[in-house]
Amino acid sequence: MDVGIDADSPWSSAANFTGLVDGAAARLDVVLAAVGDLLDRHEGLRTLLPVAGSGGREQHVVPAASRLGEMVRVAPAGPEADRALAEAAATPFRLADQPPVLFVLEVAAGAVHRIGIVVDHSAVDGWGMRVLRGDFLQALRGRASGRPAFDGRPAPEQPLETAEWERSGSGRAYAARAEAHWRRQLGALRDGLSGWRPSGGPVPAEPVLRSRWLASARAARAAQAVATRTGLPVSAVYLTAFGAAISRVEGSPCAGIRSLAANRLSAGTQASVRKAVMPVPVLVPGTGDLSARLTATASNQLHGHRFANLDPASAAAIGAEVLGDLAAAGAAVARFNYIDASIVGSAANSRSLGAEAIPFTDPAVQDRVTEQPDRPGGSRYILSVQHRPAAALMTIACHGDTTWAPAAGDMLRHVEDMLVRASG
Repeated sequence: MDVGIDADSPWSSAANFTGLVDGAAARLDVVLAAVGDLLDRHEGLRTLLPVAGSGGREQHVVPAASRLGEMVRVAPAGPEADRALAEAAATPFRLADQPPVLFVLEVAAGAVHRIGIVVDHSAVDGWGMRVLRGDFLQALRGRASGRPAFDGRPAPEQPLETAEWERSGSGRAYAARAEAHWRRQLGALRDGLSGWRPSGGPVPAEPVLRSRWLASARAARAAQAVATRTGLPVSAVYLTAFGAAISRVEGSPCAGIRSLAANRLSAGTQASVRKAVMPVPVLVPGTGDLSARLTATASNQLHGHRFANLDPASAAAIGAEVLGDLAAAGAAVARFNYIDASIVGSAANSRSLGAEAIPFTDPAVQDRVTEQPDRPGGSRYILSVQHRPAAALMTIACHGDTTWAPAAGDMLRHVEDMLVRASG
């Protein structure tokens, strides 16, 4: 189970997912019943994750009714509700003894006007948050009309069902194929990096995360144009440009990138709120003909999507074994997160998904590299892209001791410039 890099830390709230739903002036008892329906449908929202003696996580599903009071906060409309929403969003969830979701109900004259939903990243991802919002609205409409909330809708896959499948014969056979794929990809990366050595010293015990973002209409339109011309996924176009930026700052002949896959290949996973996103290894050539690099990157990414369900602990062990002293290098383990409307919906994809809610489609915030406040934790090397055909938000986050830290702004510009050149 991948609970996330910052799980249980005092700063885990930085990765919380938040949403705001119109309460439609429903009665408080109706909204509470709808919350209960949602929790009954999705076990992951009422699952505790204590650490076992082996160091792994156990999943303890609790009845919704037994913890409902802990998961719901009611506040009078106005400043008090605003404070309650902000406090909920800043919650560092304690996964061992606290369910990973909070509902804040803004109430006036016995009616609920706004509902804030805050979920720890261990229990949900971008796709899952879209499902959660839709299912909650469905439950609210059902309770208001007296009809069953989820009649005719696919049953969601539960986290425990995923764990049980992993232990089954078909699950073990899948894991063997996935491990073989990871070994092939990482072996090719090791060979591609032959003779190259990373710069920098040991990882500090308490690293500091530095983030820079660039909102760009030029990058989005160029990436869309390249994808249209070549027939390749837009994500692969960004991924190729990101690999080139890594090779430039690291001085490496290629880059190994862990591309995060939505991992929603069945009706059950598509109907689930659970965190399904998982990394797949993608080898990105750093030199050569651009058309060939784009095709190779897209092929590696596509093949990897079939093997996104590999247990993170197994993937880490394979990485350490195959890559050796390169296993933590920026040219070998950078992460890439691509989001568009197909993942989170068009409305959510008009602003950044974090607490800042950056309106990246607004020309007023575009075309300048902006620094985010430093914080502890986070991914050591990652590029996140939120893409719309007319604008994109690109964010590079890295630890302050890495070679990327002083070059993050230049890397963003390099990605943008390469996309524009490729589109010409």
